[in-house]
Amino acid sequence: MSVSYRIFAGFIVLALLIVAAPVAVTRLVDGLPGCAVPLPADRLPVYGENFGTYCLPCILALRTYGRGEAVAATMEAYGTLARSHPDVQFVYGEVGFPWGGPFPPHRTHREGLSVDFMMPLRNNAVLPTHMLNRYGYDEEFDSAGRGDSGQIDFGAAADHLIALRAAARRQGGDIRRIYFAPDLQDDLFAASPALRSWGVFNTRQAWVRHDDHYHVDFAFPCPHRSG
Repeated sequence: MSVSYRIFAGFIVLALLIVAAPVAVTRLVDGLPGCAVPLPADRLPVYGENFGTYCLPCILALRTYGRGEAVAATMEAYGTLARSHPDVQFVYGEVGFPWGGPFPPHRTHREGLSVDFMMPLRNNAVLPTHMLNRYGYDEEFDSAGRGDSGQIDFGAAADHLIALRAAARRQGGDIRRIYFAPDLQDDLFAASPALRSWGVFNTRQAWVRHDDHYHVDFAFPCPHRSG
């Protein structure tokens, strides 16, 4: 794909990110899907000690909001990783709109409970995210986790998922589902065999491969309507 075509495609993607907000909000009824009451949403911080956003324009497009419990669990996990993997820089991806609802081009991310995490890399490398690679979503890795940007750090990814689940449980929830490229899962489970028994990983190829990022769906109970 030529550089000029990638630049043009990047502008189109950015335009869709920005204009999607008013389209989605008109289709939302009675709070976030799955809950009968409107729920407050929190935005993930742009940067932290060991993590950063995938896309500054996407922050402005309001694409990094989630339910408070999901954001709190994400932040707690980063705190855990700052101690266990101080040399790894993590990058988060798409989350959702502050009002929930349809989140194009994704099929999910409607409830404020879905978060994408870009693959951590070995040797202090960081997965690049910019307009030319669709802010990280066009990076590619082979079945051994090797790509132009580096080698996937399966140990860091495994420990990240473990920290996310522990944090979610402390928030009164859990992890409902994880999308991770099936041809990369053996390396992930080799890094942490306990993950295999969770029963939350996709067993077939999803609509996208999920080799440049893993998708986490949290599960938190809905509050009861008062009155």
